[in-house]
Amino acid sequence: MRRPTRLGLAIVIPLIAIFGAYSAVWFVIAGRLEDGVVQWAGSLRAQNLDLSWQTIRVGGFPLALRVTLSEVGLRNLATTAPNGALQAPLLSGTARLWNLRVWQLTASDGLSATANLAGDAVATLSARAASGSVAIPDDGGATLWLGLTEPAADTGVRLAARDADLWLVLPPHPPQTHSDPAVGIALDLHALTLPAVPAPFGAAVDEIALGITVKGAIPAAPPRQAAAAWSTAGGTLELDHLALRWDTLRVTGSGTLALDPDLQPIGGFSGTIAGYDELLRGLVAAGRLRPGDARLAGFGLAMLAKPGQDGRPEIATSFTIQNGEMYLGPAKLGKAPRIDWQ
Repeated sequence: MRRPTRLGLAIVIPLIAIFGAYSAVWFVIAGRLEDGVVQWAGSLRAQNLDLSWQTIRVGGFPLALRVTLSEVGLRNLATTAPNGALQAPLLSGTARLWNLRVWQLTASDGLSATANLAGDAVATLSARAASGSVAIPDDGGATLWLGLTEPAADTGVRLAARDADLWLVLPPHPPQTHSDPAVGIALDLHALTLPAVPAPFGAAVDEIALGITVKGAIPAAPPRQAAAAWSTAGGTLELDHLALRWDTLRVTGSGTLALDPDLQPIGGFSGTIAGYDELLRGLVAAGRLRPGDARLAGFGLAMLAKPGQDGRPEIATSFTIQNGEMYLGPAKLGKAPRIDWQ
């Protein structure tokens, strides 16, 4: 046998052996993955969740693992509100073989969800398509990102957007004190359409983004009892950031929200507002503020305004909710919306 032939065989044979061994490992992991999904679905029942599907398929050879589920349903088994369900005609998760703690998610045929709230109230959510990712650190917890195309929500009031991004951060351990995080949530909506828009604003909010951290343990109980226990233990909702763009209105802020003994919101926030004159006109048009009060508030706010980066008047001020009233700096804006826990 000539030297080049022997050299070629010396290279090819080990490569074939390596590829064969890799293939065997991939199929072993793929088989265990399907069993793992089934076992994980069964473990969710301890958390009052039922995960079901019609078919399951594992693929992605050779560089990835892909789990595809059809007719997926996730139900909350709790007999009291709030509870709900989520459905997706097709859901797939893909991960690299060498990093099974990060999965890319796709629901190409969209998804829908319903939630039973207090009383007879029902909320619905749908999206034409969805994609996202979930990362599970070594120390526990999880970070979930979900991007929705053409989401629409209905809670008695219909809201729709061009697209939305949602982030959910679960800490590795449940909160032990009122200052420990229970969950972090961030939301970014574009072209949000509202059922009624007061003058002088356009039909759609250009962008609204916010990030909140819920601190303190929230017990598993009906909404009013859960809120009361959370508030009594010192729980707070931290608004880590807020950004709003709506025509000429620009708002940024951060602050803390809590509940008073009547379980109504109280809190203080600080930030900047540009286009506050449009905001006041909108509040008047919506019936939330009397014209005389708006003129008085505008005069006071104008004294606080300074030119912003774009040259437009901008104020750095506070927003507070106390005793059922809302205040922008020293200006009273009117009654704060009440939370109906029934």
